Amino acid sequence: MAKPTTPTFQHRLEYMGFRAVAGLMNALPIGAASAIMGFLWQVLAPFNHRHATVQKHLKDAFPEKNQAWIRQITSQHWNNLGRTMAEGLCVGKLLQQRHRITLQSQDLIDQLAQSTKGAVFVSLHMGNWELLAVPALENGLSMAGIYQRASNPLVDRYIRQVRQPLYPGGLHSKRRASVNGLIKWVRGGETVCMMGDLRQSGGIKVPFFGHLAPSTPFPAMIAEKLDVPLIAACCRRTNGCHFTIQAVEIKPGVGDTMDERVADATARLHRQFEDWIRETPEQWMWGHRRR
Repeated sequence: MAKPTTPTFQHRLEYMGFRAVAGLMNALPIGAASAIMGFLWQVLAPFNHRHATVQKHLKDAFPEKNQAWIRQITSQHWNNLGRTMAEGLCVGKLLQQRHRITLQSQDLIDQLAQSTKGAVFVSLHMGNWELLAVPALENGLSMAGIYQRASNPLVDRYIRQVRQPLYPGGLHSKRRASVNGLIKWVRGGETVCMMGDLRQSGGIKVPFFGHLAPSTPFPAMIAEKLDVPLIAACCRRTNGCHFTIQAVEIKPGVGDTMDERVADATARLHRQFEDWIRETPEQWMWGHRRR
């Protein structure tokens, strides 16, 4: 187990600011907190160096679109990310206002809940991806989650505490030591949830928006190794602080070897991601490099 990072003075100052923002957001109605943070991000984002990066990635993905469309989608993209940040700090309120989250794939979730086999859920950074575990948990799927650890250990601890109720199987940081425990969890008939849309250095390359993108084979590898369903999941923002969640089973990969089947399943997963992104491009996180 990795040794916990000892908080520095800088960490403590950052944490004080972080908790001040979290306290303000939780003092407001969830809809107001979401709208205010979305507006602030939308206004301030053009002064951030990532603003130009987002526009470049959109242009690469949609070369047929004009500059006015690129600017509009970029602005809406920042609004969504700001809202997502505020909602992440107020996730307890969202859980108390369950009418804000609608599950569109009830039949598939029921089928998975009634099965004795585990499952691997893979999502993308769309809408408010933090909410994807809510309907699964409410329908009897006991999930374990994987997350990217925050560099500030105090902020990381707070984030874990806020998210922990959604993951009965634990919230595990993204590191090699977590792999065996997650495989054991799925082999025992439970489910694991992870993000699969970011660039993976050293990963396998699959088609994504007309280019080969280095991608993690880990979700498809677990599904193939344990013979369990691979499920793509997506959260969309529909109106302000309201969401729909959709899940689709990815067909098993084809090929003569395990590596070939994993690569094919990973490509199928990314085709589904691309379809979702093309439908609502403003809701995906465009700031990260995929090539």
